[in-house]
This record gives sequence, C-alpha cells and structure tokens, in this order.
Amino acid sequence: MEPFGRMREFDRRSALLIGAGGAAALFAGGSPALAQDAPVQELAPGVTLKVLREVDAMIPGFSKARLLELTFQPGASFGPETLTTVAICEITGAPLDINIEGQEPFTLQPGDIYACPVGWVETDTNSSDAPSIMRVSELEPA
Repeated sequence: MEPFGRMREFDRRSALLIGAGGAAALFAGGSPALAQDAPVQELAPGVTLKVLREVDAMIPGFSKARLLELTFQPGASFGPETLTTVAICEITGAPLDINIEGQEPFTLQPGDIYACPVGWVETDTNSSDAPSIMRVSELEPA
C-alpha cells in the first residue's frame, strides 16, 4: 500500500476547501468575542458587514488577508458588486441566491462554500424568511 495514496484523490477544489478551513481557523483564532466586538457597517438596507479580523498576508502578491461576515436579513439584496479581491465564501443560516454576470443564477445552501475570483460582478439576495450569513475569507492584492 502506498503511503499517502488517498492524497491523489484531492483535486483543486479539495485543496481550496482545506485552505479555506485553515484560513478561517487562523483568522478566527477560536475566539467567539471576535464577532461581538467587530464594528458593523450597513452596505445596503438589511445587509451588514463585520470585519472580524485583518492580518498582513504572508503570501506573495497579496498585502492583507481578512475574515468578513456579511449578514443578509430576509428579502435583503446587495449588488451588483465587482469583486476586487480573491475570496472564499461559506454560507450559514438561510440559503442565499447568487447571481454572477454571465452565469446562470444559483442558490447556496447553509454549509456551501464557493470561490470568487477578482472581476466577478455579483448580486446576492436572501429570498428566505430567516437571516443568511456569508463568511468571507479574502486576500487583497498587493
């Protein structure tokens, strides 16, 4: 039996998901107080943003790494917004409808993770009757 034989089964998406989990652990540091102490900025009616943590990126080509939390109240929408950072997003709470220019709209369910490149034009809408939260790990280009 080959050591690490299962590692061959990992593809780019698996590596990205593992990296997102590691980044989230790095940013969050296991402290529940982060979310409570973060200032809240309203981006649109019913859509708020918290910057939970920001650190200098130690990745070539990137200056900052951030952990953000966007909360969408029922019926709230944000966008269209042109993405200026590389981001990995995770949905918690209620499902969130995602519309990216040039693609078919789709709905992310709680626990879903997706990656966003620089330049995407995205509009997000909470069509449910409960709040939806998007946790974002982003890398700001240098």
